[in-house]
Amino acid sequence: MYVNNGKISSRQTLRLYVFDLMGIATLLLPPYLARLCGASGIYAIVLGTVAGLIYLVYLGWIMKKMKNDMVSFLRENVNVWLGKVIFLLVMLHSIVTAGFCAYVFANLMQYSLVRDSSYALILLIIVVVAAYAVSGGIESRARVYEVMFWFILIPYIAMMLASVRDFEWVYVEPVLQWELSNLGKGTYLVFLLLTPLFYSLFLIGEKEKNYGRNIVKTVSVSVLFSGAILLGSYVLLLGNFGEKSLASLRFPVVTLMSTIQFEGNFLKRMDALMLAVWFFTLFALLNLHLHYGVRMLAELSQNQGRKLKWWQVLFPTIAAFLVAYGIHWDSRFLHVFLAYYSYGAVPFMVVVPAFLLLVRRKR
Repeated sequence: MYVNNGKISSRQTLRLYVFDLMGIATLLLPPYLARLCGASGIYAIVLGTVAGLIYLVYLGWIMKKMKNDMVSFLRENVNVWLGKVIFLLVMLHSIVTAGFCAYVFANLMQYSLVRDSSYALILLIIVVVAAYAVSGGIESRARVYEVMFWFILIPYIAMMLASVRDFEWVYVEPVLQWELSNLGKGTYLVFLLLTPLFYSLFLIGEKEKNYGRNIVKTVSVSVLFSGAILLGSYVLLLGNFGEKSLASLRFPVVTLMSTIQFEGNFLKRMDALMLAVWFFTLFALLNLHLHYGVRMLAELSQNQGRKLKWWQVLFPTIAAFLVAYGIHWDSRFLHVFLAYYSYGAVPFMVVVPAFLLLVRRKR
């Protein structure tokens, strides 16, 4: 029998992070990389994945120095007001990012399934279901994703393999010329989508017994696995569409999926099944950020270690809905979000953990 104790295993962590990292990357990243780097986007994916692994090693060093998870460290080892400021900043980051994930999820659903439906209604249903999932605790969601892992990946891999028949090597040949134009920007863009690794600092508090020592090893496997999926997807998208066409598509991997024909009456509707790949992975990423938004609010309200109150789930959910709808309503909000992520979120996630070590209380 399962026990609802707020703990997850290393296998569940690995699968959760694969879902968190691969979904939005395979959906949104290819057209941006095609515009920036063309075929050299392949190198950007490799370098960005390596940067993610280096960042994860850095976080492992931080965890070793903290000797605890981030929440306990902020409670016990830093000034009370500094701890509250960090909780507040992480909460705001989590809610804003959850809102962006909800925006992408609702756009994909409207684009691919229900074009004539109200965007606000689609978005409302998504965030309400996400709030319900968050209220059930991280372990309940981990069990669902653990069961669904191969049911999600097998259709995706099947789609990628089926697309090989239309692959044109001439579209990929420029990669051999090693074009350095905008390669740094492309690498940074790949690394931006690996920022959920920051939450590894909180995993010790959500671990099973003796699991803390394996966090970096477990999550690094997720990074490598997700990087391999993204790399394979980008190569196949380049080979099927070409650099210029790929750069102009909104959701190229969904477009590729719609062009693949399977024989047999049942398999003709595989496109609907394969959409579940991004529905589940985007929902997982939305839940990750909303979970930490709710958890940080609980810490700020000094409700740590107790059952969540209804308003602690409601307020971050409403805020995420408003962020998502704001981005949909006015594209300037999207530009603000992207600027924040590029120039604010990454420096915060890199600098703040080391800063906290410098200002911790001496014992």
